Amino acid sequence: MRKDEFKNQIERHLLTPTIFGYADANHYLVGAEDEDGNFYSLSDEQDKIMVFNSMFEAEMCLKSLGITRASLHFQTAYDEMIGNDKGSDTRITISLGEL
Repeated sequence: MRKDEFKNQIERHLLTPTIFGYADANHYLVGAEDEDGNFYSLSDEQDKIMVFNSMFEAEMCLKSLGITRASLHFQTAYDEMIGNDKGSDTRITISLGEL
């Protein structure tokens, strides 16, 4: 989903802005989730999924779009190894402040 569509969906409260990270990985995805937990990645003008090298870069991207709060969704391989269901993933709401 491109930035203009992404921002429109967030402003209409149809999607929740989300940063997705994975333990032991050095990249983060920015996107949004719907009520069913489906994740839509943010993409650039060439429809390539945007990948960020740090949490800070991901936050700055959202802040540049005027977003002040986002859900942080963090997964680990350990959850899969021990059979945790999706309901046990780490999810918190983070405040991004204003740019």
